[in-house]
Amino acid sequence: MKTLTRIFLAAVCVLLFCIACYSGYHVFIIFASYNRARLAYSDIRQAYVQNDDDLNSQKPENKRDNPVTTESSPIKVDFDDLKSSLNPEICAWIWCEDTVIDYPVVQHSDNEYYLNTNANGESSATGAIFLDTANFSDFRDTNNILHGHHMGDGTMFASLDKWQQESYFEEHPVMYLSTPSGNYQVDIFAAFTTLAGSRAYRYEFSGESEIFNWIEWVQGESVINQSIELSPDDHFLTLSTCAYSCEDARTVLIGRLRPISV
Repeated sequence: MKTLTRIFLAAVCVLLFCIACYSGYHVFIIFASYNRARLAYSDIRQAYVQNDDDLNSQKPENKRDNPVTTESSPIKVDFDDLKSSLNPEICAWIWCEDTVIDYPVVQHSDNEYYLNTNANGESSATGAIFLDTANFSDFRDTNNILHGHHMGDGTMFASLDKWQQESYFEEHPVMYLSTPSGNYQVDIFAAFTTLAGSRAYRYEFSGESEIFNWIEWVQGESVINQSIELSPDDHFLTLSTCAYSCEDARTVLIGRLRPISV
């Protein structure tokens, strides 16, 4: 009996060791893929994007009440070279000061494509930030929807839920969107958790009254308060990522697109 017990315990130890090795290998593979994605996007930034250091040095004490408002984009993107050399489906660049949000935006005819393909066109678990296939690529829609993964290492759109904290929102009240045809300051005014397919994802409206109703609904859902005067003539940007509070939950961040110069 003692011999059988020792054999059994040894077999259990070997099994546990094998499970640990298998799990460790997969954890290593996951984090290695995260690192490759970070390096890939870092290389793209260095090759095709320049930041305006003068703007980045402006740090008002209260960014929410005194946000950095510019008449020109703080990022300069070489879209001609970027699209011809890297990926013709790149349609914009999204950037937010002092955050990880600093990515090219792509658009494909199938929303599933960039879930597992990065902006280089390579297979990647991080995917890419992509514009919904239902939207026009020049951001002419009333509501323009960007999707991105909620990555475990905090990259892509994992940080969107931070804007539901008033203090974080006060430090990051604006983003910037650069496109081949125009540039925008994104004045954030709403952040909340919703369900996939909710009214947050509406992009077509039949008239001013429907846009007003949508704006009121968004403001009513928001857990942050920002007094921005909005009108049905405005265009909006909705950033979306997975949330885990319930099945099909999504975290969304919504801002007004204010045109600025190159």
